[in-house]
Amino acid sequence: MRSALLTACAVALLTACTAQEQSPLRSDARTSSPSRPASPRCHTGGFAWQSVVHRTALIGLSDATDIQIPAHGSAPSPKPKLIRTLSARISPAAVEAGVRSTDALASLEDKASEVLEPIHTRLALNDPAGRMTSKMINDSDAPVRGRFVEAVGVRLVTGTFTVTCAGHTVRGTVTTWGRGRSYESLQCGITDDLSDMGREAERKACTA
Repeated sequence: MRSALLTACAVALLTACTAQEQSPLRSDARTSSPSRPASPRCHTGGFAWQSVVHRTALIGLSDATDIQIPAHGSAPSPKPKLIRTLSARISPAAVEAGVRSTDALASLEDKASEVLEPIHTRLALNDPAGRMTSKMINDSDAPVRGRFVEAVGVRLVTGTFTVTCAGHTVRGTVTTWGRGRSYESLQCGITDDLSDMGREAERKACTA
């Protein structure tokens, strides 16, 4: 079974299983780069967000693996690998104009109503608490065999803002992501009820 935070996937139904894992811990490696001191000082309470876009991005994918799951049994899910490189970032021009990355991030967290990873955080596949081995469950009376894929995603958040610095309007963009990961187990050729991330994973892994 997945960890207590995940939902088991009954593959006998030949459908995809999607689960969310949330962690109160920071999940990614960080650089030691500090925020650039604001000079001239910007109005910290004056961030106006023109748009805040959320989307789940595929960051980890296993190879399509031929697996047979015994009747009323289970089998380990294929092991995913990191397939995307990304760092949380803010527009360099906004920092040069005096915007503190920590101020922009705090304002974006308020706007998005969620805790987001700090600027300069590097994307990682798993969180520091680790992830227990996930399994695919077959509740049927017959064995199930097929090519299976495990996908991992994060919820990206991109916001564009304006703020006043020394009487001038400064524009910028922040790109980061929420904590936790999304996991999706799927079988090649079975695309019913897949999420957008699952469809991308099936397309990449099963048609390669």
